[in-house]
Parts: sequence; C-alpha cells; structure tokens
Amino acid sequence: MYPTDNAADEELVLSFVDSWSHVTDSYYSVLTATSEMEVKKRKTSFIQRLHVINNLLKERDGGAFMLGSKFSYAECISAPWVQRFYVTLPYFRGIDFEEDILKSFDLLPLWMGAVCDRPSCVASKCPEEEMIAACKRYYVSFLSPGAKGSL
Repeated sequence: MYPTDNAADEELVLSFVDSWSHVTDSYYSVLTATSEMEVKKRKTSFIQRLHVINNLLKERDGGAFMLGSKFSYAECISAPWVQRFYVTLPYFRGIDFEEDILKSFDLLPLWMGAVCDRPSCVASKCPEEEMIAACKRYYVSFLSPGAKGSL
C-alpha cells in the first residue's frame, strides 16, 4: 500500500497526502458555509484544490490509481472522502459532483471512479444515511436552494 522500494512513488504519495488534506479542508468549508454566496466562493476553492490532485495524477505511469495499477495509501485515505463528495454535495448544496465539478477535469473522474469501484471500497462504504446524519449533526447548518436534502 505504501511505496518503500521506489523513491519517485514515495514522493508522489507524500505529495498526494499533503495536497489531499487541503481538498478535505475545502470540502468541509463548502459544507459549513452559511449562505449561498459563501458556498459559491468555497466551491471555487474546492475545485482549485482538486486541480492539484488532477495534476498529480498526470505524474503517474498510466493505470487507474495514483501509482498506476497499484492501489496505494493515496487511495486508502481518499476513498471515504470521495464517497462522501458524491453523497453530501448534492444533498446539502445541490451540487452534482460529476456534472458540476468533475466534468472539467481529465484524469480526476477516472481516478475517483476507480477508487469508488474498487471492491474493498464498495464493501467498506459508509451507508449514505449515516454520511448525511453525521453532516447534519456536525457540519451543516444551511441548506442551499435547490438542494434535495433537509436539515
């Protein structure tokens, strides 16, 4: 899972881990927004952070994952988040993650699809109701116009 025999792979995963923390911070920022103006501004920041990940994916040698064909630590730490993006952004913010965000990227949609489709990720996915309940309990106090959810 974590590369130790290849310095370039290790550096790529370390860069990913550092960059991914900014993605999750900006995702929380979108969820904790208290007005639609804040949501739009924070969504822009979230997209900018995702561009960094998309650029890191360009450094790999083909394959579906950060290290090509090898499912790595990068995917392990990101899988629960990716699953949440698809559930919570439409529910609370009316943001269709694929249409409104991923369609502007070249590699990110393929990578996220591979992560979500990996059997171990499917088997360990948190139930959507639990994702939504946790967000209601801890993060979300404002529902965007047009969002399908409730508080």
